[in-house]
Amino acid sequence: KKVYKARSLTTFLIAMSQKIKNFNSQAKMLAIFIVGLLVGGLATYGLLGYSSKQQTQSYEQQTQSHEQQLQSYVDKIKARGKLIVGTSADWPPFEYVDANHNYAGIDIEIAKRIAQELGVSLEIKDMKFAGLIEALKNGDVDIVIADMTPTAEREKVVDFSIPYYTSKGYAVVTLQSANIKSEQDLYGKKIGVQLGTIQEEWANNNLKGKAEVKSYDRVYPEMVWALQRGDIDAMILGDKIADALITKEPSLKIATYVSIPTIGGAVAVPQGAEDLKYVVNSVIEKLIDSGEMQQIFNNEIAKWLGSS
Repeated sequence: KKVYKARSLTTFLIAMSQKIKNFNSQAKMLAIFIVGLLVGGLATYGLLGYSSKQQTQSYEQQTQSHEQQLQSYVDKIKARGKLIVGTSADWPPFEYVDANHNYAGIDIEIAKRIAQELGVSLEIKDMKFAGLIEALKNGDVDIVIADMTPTAEREKVVDFSIPYYTSKGYAVVTLQSANIKSEQDLYGKKIGVQLGTIQEEWANNNLKGKAEVKSYDRVYPEMVWALQRGDIDAMILGDKIADALITKEPSLKIATYVSIPTIGGAVAVPQGAEDLKYVVNSVIEKLIDSGEMQQIFNNEIAKWLGSS
C-alpha cells in the first residue's frame, strides 16, 4: 500500500506540475496579449495625436498665410510706391486719351484721389475692356476703374467697391433720322455693343434671334463711326456715356432706354483685398458726401465735350 500511495502521490505531483506549467504558459500569453494592446494603443494614440497636431499646424499656417495676404495689398502698393490701375481708355468721359496724349476722364480723376489717399504715384494700364478682369485676377493691376458695373458673374472672381453713381438704364443711341422708339423696334436691326460690357450681355440675352448683335473693342470712335457709316442701326451704351456722346455728336440721339435703373460704376479689387477695398470705399464716400464727385462728373464731361 505504501508503494501504491507513493506512486499515486508521484502521479499527482507530476499532474500538478504540468497544470502549473500550462497555467504559466497561459499567463504568459495573456500578459503578452495585454502588453500588445497597450503598445498598440499607445502607438495609435501617438499617430492620431501626431496627425491631429499636423492638421492643426497646417490650418494655423493657412490661416496665418491668408491673414498676411489680407493685410498685404495696401502694404505692397505702398512699398512699391505706385498704384497700378487697369482701364479701357475708349469710354469718354469716363476714360480716354486727351489731345495731349494723357489719360483723362472721370475714372482717372477717381484713381488719382485713391493714389493720393495711399500716398503713392499713379500708373495707368490701358487695355481692352474684356481683358480687365483677367488682368486683375493675374495681379497685373491693383484695381480696375473703367465704369464697370458689378454683376453676379463678375463677383464670382473679383470684389467691388461701393458704386460711385447709379444708372437710369441702357441708352439706345441712333442717328437723328432713325425711327426707333422701343426695344421691339430693334428687332431685325444691327445693334452695336462694346465687347465684355453688361450692355453686350443684355443684348445677347434679350435680342438673340431677333436682331444682329455686333461687338466692338472700342466705342469711340470705332463704334460711333460704324453707326454714322450705316454699318449698324443703333448702339446700346451706358446712360452717362450716351449723354456725353449725343452732346458731342449732334447727328446722334438717345432713342429710348432699355433695362431698368441699376447700379452704375464701381471699382473692382482682388478678392479678399479687404484693406484695399476699405481705402477705395473711404475715398468714394468722401467724394460723394462732399459734393466733389458731382463736380468731377461735371468738369470731366464739359472738358471732353470741348476737347474736339
